[in-house]
Amino acid sequence: MTRPVFGDIETLGPWTAHIQTMDLSLAEGNPDASVRAWRLAYSAALSDRGWRGLLAVATASLRLRALPGLAGEAVARARETYWIAFFRARQQSSLDGVLSAAAAFKSLGDCAAFEQSLRVAEALAMRTGEVGGVDRVRFCMERLADQTRMAQQEP
Repeated sequence: MTRPVFGDIETLGPWTAHIQTMDLSLAEGNPDASVRAWRLAYSAALSDRGWRGLLAVATASLRLRALPGLAGEAVARARETYWIAFFRARQQSSLDGVLSAAAAFKSLGDCAAFEQSLRVAEALAMRTGEVGGVDRVRFCMERLADQTRMAQQEP
């Protein structure tokens, strides 16, 4: 069995079995069981004090887009859950968590949330003095600037 991972972060926890059940139900074409399993995963991640499970559950939510009529709701739930993960990570002074949430927002195409997350990450890195933290945030910011320039140059 492979371990669920968000970026380089292992996200094994009480939500894992529910996500696996959701994926199995999706493969079997059972939308009700898929949504029910996702809700159980969400509840388990929400009950945990950390942010990792919330990232895993939000990412799993995006797989529910495959169900007819649930694409918009799946993305909305993912975005909301990423925000909860972001706030927990910020509260816990976790630069990895804030940067992981930023990457998640970027994957959704939510540039405003991505940029806000990077600003918080930069402030957090400076405040905590994490070795290499400020450099990691600046690297992400430079990548964003490069992507923005490239997008503006496209016809």
